[in-house]
Amino acid sequence: MYKLNTKAERICRKLGIKYPIFQAGLGGIAGPDLTAAVSNSGAIGHLGGIRMSSENLRQWIKETKQKTSKPFGVNLVPPGGGPDGFEAQFKVVLDEKPAVVSLFWGTFESEIKRAKDNGILTMVQVGSVKEAIKAANDGADMVIAQGIEAGGHVRGKLGLLPFVSELLKSIPKTPVIAAGGIARSSDVETLIKMGVAGVWVGTRFVATDESIAHDYYKQRLVKARVDDPKHERLYSFGWKLGTPYRSLPGANWWHPLGWVAGGARRQDGYKKAKAIKLYAGQSVGGIKKIEPAKNIVNELSRGIKRENQ
Repeated sequence: MYKLNTKAERICRKLGIKYPIFQAGLGGIAGPDLTAAVSNSGAIGHLGGIRMSSENLRQWIKETKQKTSKPFGVNLVPPGGGPDGFEAQFKVVLDEKPAVVSLFWGTFESEIKRAKDNGILTMVQVGSVKEAIKAANDGADMVIAQGIEAGGHVRGKLGLLPFVSELLKSIPKTPVIAAGGIARSSDVETLIKMGVAGVWVGTRFVATDESIAHDYYKQRLVKARVDDPKHERLYSFGWKLGTPYRSLPGANWWHPLGWVAGGARRQDGYKKAKAIKLYAGQSVGGIKKIEPAKNIVNELSRGIKRENQ
């Protein structure tokens, strides 16, 4: 058993959660079922708002509120703001007031202030020390340190451990959440003992009963080894050519979609799921089966002891 550090304990109390485990937005793979399941298990789920219309995002938030009375978040990424754009999505978040909004791929000084004025905690995911200092100075409640091990779109250029170590010194007053390659309880323990306030877990939650990932996608994650996901800069749906990402190579390399990276969903069809590169981080080595989200929360939190326990 190990105790949470002071910052992790404060984050749990502030959010009203049992464990400082944050499920990532997963590029639209995380819908109401997964988000609610994670939050109901004592961690905190996030809806993935990327490419969604503002009204569909609103509906997802309302559905999630019906499935859980626990706090949850919404993840927004400006390049994937959907047909109405990022601002329309953000206004929905301000209206619906989830516990937290997590933001990625940009600077968010105005959005942080607007969210906080509406009683919403803010998280900003960063890939450099400079970005982290900017987010902290802008007033972010938490900064997510993305290591290069992460799956999907990767802003990080450093390994997670040296990046986290530097941020703990550079922004000592702002809680740091670690992201990239996290799949096991031992990963969580190592990072908490380093001083992070929590962990941001993506790939592991794709391979759950509740995620809306295509079944073929989930099976690829189970079969993958730690060195199978590749860091590349070709093309991914809706993103500028050359934007970096980490993914599993498509099974049909000769197919035109084999040059494209994405997160295949249930409705995408088998041919597309098999052809495209599938977002995945280096945590795939810790994925052994498809299982309920609560099992993953239970495994990741194994050994955590809260102050009042």
